[in-house]
Amino acid sequence: MSSGSRITVAIERHESVNSTNDVARERLAAGAAAPLLVRAESQRAGRGRRGRTWLDTPGTALLLSLGVRADAHGPLSSDPARAWRVAAEFALAAADAIEDAAGLQLGAVALKWPNDLVLRNIEGGTTRSFRKIGGVLSEASNLGAPDASLVVGLGINVRGDIARLDANLAATATSLEIATGRPIDREALFLDLVARLEGRLGALAAGRFDVAGWRSRQLLDGCEVEVDLGGEGIVTGRVVGHDGASGALILSVDGIERAIETGEVARVLRIAIP
Repeated sequence: MSSGSRITVAIERHESVNSTNDVARERLAAGAAAPLLVRAESQRAGRGRRGRTWLDTPGTALLLSLGVRADAHGPLSSDPARAWRVAAEFALAAADAIEDAAGLQLGAVALKWPNDLVLRNIEGGTTRSFRKIGGVLSEASNLGAPDASLVVGLGINVRGDIARLDANLAATATSLEIATGRPIDREALFLDLVARLEGRLGALAAGRFDVAGWRSRQLLDGCEVEVDLGGEGIVTGRVVGHDGASGALILSVDGIERAIETGEVARVLRIAIP
């Protein structure tokens, strides 16, 4: 993607923290330069969506948090409805870097709405199955206000057997090294990801969002899914698109299209082939 001018990201490295998201948020509150990228070798209290715990073994994953704050010349839009695009570009930078580092074909890494990075099992040009290799967690403060800030956490399982951390993940998650059968240089992957991220943040700051790239990496188009809407319960339908303006999942339920901006895909009932 042509990104125009780049935005340099300040990098902090830590051996172990409770949560990289917490560190990034604290640094922003203390006036640290932004964008800021916090990296840790391990988290003692990493978290995912809906209060889940992020599990890791020291030295096996990339554990990162990007912190940005409101700035007329920065990537965080003054429009709260566009804040999600920062996380989307972070995920796209990661997908591009992962494919290069692991020698994967273009499109092998997909985005599973709303926040997962997954690796497709592609046979004969079609996706037969997939497993999670990473995830994104966004935490915002005062969006739309002059003091708005956003922290986006990103975790990538690079090496190690995820099932050893939690047997329940054996069927749904994996690491890059296990999935590809080849060693992955975590530092090279990190540096490539940062370079790509800086270009993408520069594009966002200039008002350009890679909506085509974001849509092309979506896993769920055409799939039959169950979406957990929290207090509203479960809704079942077919995914007919992803809205590049709002980030919403477009679900056809009994022939009526519905835009879902918040929720979680609880199950994929039937994967679209191709």
